[in-house]
Amino acid sequence: MIESLIEGVESLRLPCSWVLLIPGIAVVVFARRRTPFVVTVFAATAMVVAWLRFAGWWFATPHGVVQIVLGWTIIITAGLAWRKDTRFFDGLVAAVAGLAAVWTWIPCVGPKLGEILDGARTEPFHHIGGTVAFLLGQFLPFILLAAFGVLVPSFTGRLEHRGVVTAGAILLTLVGLLFVTTSFDDIASELARRSSF
Repeated sequence: MIESLIEGVESLRLPCSWVLLIPGIAVVVFARRRTPFVVTVFAATAMVVAWLRFAGWWFATPHGVVQIVLGWTIIITAGLAWRKDTRFFDGLVAAVAGLAAVWTWIPCVGPKLGEILDGARTEPFHHIGGTVAFLLGQFLPFILLAAFGVLVPSFTGRLEHRGVVTAGAILLTLVGLLFVTTSFDDIASELARRSSF
């Protein structure tokens, strides 16, 4: 599993990972004082959906109407989270963004992820740990940011600044609009094409 974690970290340098990183950054910047909670929800949702995709128990990559619905769901939940400023809505927008990002993600396949993908359809439960480890590597920047916020509370105060939260809301809205215009999967395909291990 350590090798899967390392491969996840190594793949951060490849464009295919940006499909996960951009929505994750948007959610983290938008999270305010709830960064550890929001990172946990985003990562957990993404890990479950990724494992279900790898096992063949999830839907095909979203296109057309499904992408439009995902986009509007991101935009609406971000708007509700902005207005309500509650743990529930921050968690909801993190879950929706995590689901949408990993559902359209085309991973950079190195040897360890290749092994996971090869075996997940026949032995899905055997590959849960490898999937989680790989995605922990992918989400390491968010996890470190959340940990830093817990260890240095004054840093969390800076995340509360209206300009930071606004930047996160704008980025989430842009991600949602990319889904609404059905461009997100095209971008994911292009980034995957430009990536190689």
